Amino acid sequence: MSSTKCLSVYEAGETYTMSGAVAHAAAKRGLVAKQRPADWMPPSILRSPEALTEADVVEAEKELRALQRHAFEVIEPEAGN
Repeated sequence: MSSTKCLSVYEAGETYTMSGAVAHAAAKRGLVAKQRPADWMPPSILRSPEALTEADVVEAEKELRALQRHAFEVIEPEAGN
């Protein structure tokens, strides 16, 4: 991954490190949460596991870059005020 910022994720007592883009993509898909969602169900062999694709991560990386550019933009005051 080209993203240098990493986040720590905690699951079942284990700590995992992931890039900001992966964390953003996972959050968009609802794969991460601060607490267990009300409709949470334990993993099942009858359900397909959810996975992030490389395309998901690339899209999330682009979104993060756009958000970062937007955050650092200088807002010019309107002329005439």
